[in-house]
Amino acid sequence: MPELPEVETIVGILNRLVDGKTIDHVQIKRKQTIDCDTDFFVDSLKNQTIKNITRIGKFIIFHLTNDVVMISHLRMEGKFFLQEKNTPLNKHDLVIFYFKDGTFLTYNDTRRFGRMVVDKESTYMSNKPICNVGPDPFMLNDEKLLVKAFQNKKISIKQALLDQSIMSGLGNIYVDEVLFQVKLHPLTPANAVSLNELKAILNASRDVLTKAIKSGGSTIKSYHPQEGVSGNFQVQLQVYGKKDKPCPTCGRNLSKILVNSRGTTFCPHCQVNKCLPYVVGISGAISSGKSLVGEYLAKKGFILLDSDKIIHEFYKNNLFQEKIKKIIPSLVIKNNDIDRKYLKDFLVKNPKKKKELESYLYDELYKYIKSFIHSLDKTKKVALEVPMIFQSHIEELCNDIFIIEVSPLIQKERLIKRNGDYDSYIKLNESYYLQEDKKKATAIINNDKDVASLYKKLETIFGK
Repeated sequence: MPELPEVETIVGILNRLVDGKTIDHVQIKRKQTIDCDTDFFVDSLKNQTIKNITRIGKFIIFHLTNDVVMISHLRMEGKFFLQEKNTPLNKHDLVIFYFKDGTFLTYNDTRRFGRMVVDKESTYMSNKPICNVGPDPFMLNDEKLLVKAFQNKKISIKQALLDQSIMSGLGNIYVDEVLFQVKLHPLTPANAVSLNELKAILNASRDVLTKAIKSGGSTIKSYHPQEGVSGNFQVQLQVYGKKDKPCPTCGRNLSKILVNSRGTTFCPHCQVNKCLPYVVGISGAISSGKSLVGEYLAKKGFILLDSDKIIHEFYKNNLFQEKIKKIIPSLVIKNNDIDRKYLKDFLVKNPKKKKELESYLYDELYKYIKSFIHSLDKTKKVALEVPMIFQSHIEELCNDIFIIEVSPLIQKERLIKRNGDYDSYIKLNESYYLQEDKKKATAIINNDKDVASLYKKLETIFGK
């Protein structure tokens, strides 16, 4: 969808191409594109000369002679093209403005969402749709106006910034870019954003939009400002459309969620939801020392969630047992609990079933942990002990991630001492090593030595 920078670019191009041209007549091929009486639309524009073209929010305003304005919103994929005489029309040309010099301007819209209306120059600012358009970031000089607008809004800051009646000009692309620049999570409630944060949002909005305007906007999907001309701000985008790409700041993978049905890309590490608890993820191979780190953080006041213990509770639940039985029909249940030894042996021999079971459990684990975190007060701190933190996507719920690393020899010694069954446990946990995500971690902590050495390392991170 063309956003403010694209619309600004289009306005500049149209001013160069059609300013001073006089409309001979107008042809409407799709009446639904016109938001007023079509005869009135055609009659009002006949013999009028274009004096200037401006922008209000994402609306294009054609200023014509005799107190006439035409207001156009391009919506998803609307475009204007100036054509030479006798150029054949395109099937998506919905409105055609024929000029007296023989050229004509086509409004082309494959999605057909764009709208146009004619009004009076003297009154259009007080009428719909313009009266419902808020000031854009370049017009808004006082962030306190945003405080007033947001103070009673419990909707997300992403949704609030997309509300064009509050502040116009930011669409889905640039809201993601602005929130990344100010390090705010898109789901942060609008009424929880401080005055200083709103000031930063306003400054970031101007900065992002200015750079985009200078670059001619962003060519996303099929948007182009003019035949043969493409905006190139898309090469400067930091997060939009870059799900699973490294964050340009911290290197962790960017995540994508839906916010009010709009695709939203952000960094779960850099963009903190200030209304949620601080969450630390602890990951590492079997017998690496994750539990020791979890115990340490629990003593520090963290609420500790162990994913293995959560899954073991799942195994005791009848609904989960029924679901797992559909994956593994031969599943053995004893005393209302899954036979862990049978399950372990079965999964070692059946990697496809193991993958299917893991996929189901990861989804359920993610939902459980997310719900738990969202139920807590923002002053709480949570430590998540999750071996498969990246494959389960639970990394998205963490502010920081610490990977506990151990050498294979030390790991083997500890595993034999603990379980006496090294080979099968390594086989069962081999999927951990398929996670190629060390670069996403806040820190990698080696645990080849004793507990005291591990705690000393943790003290340098979390304090005594």
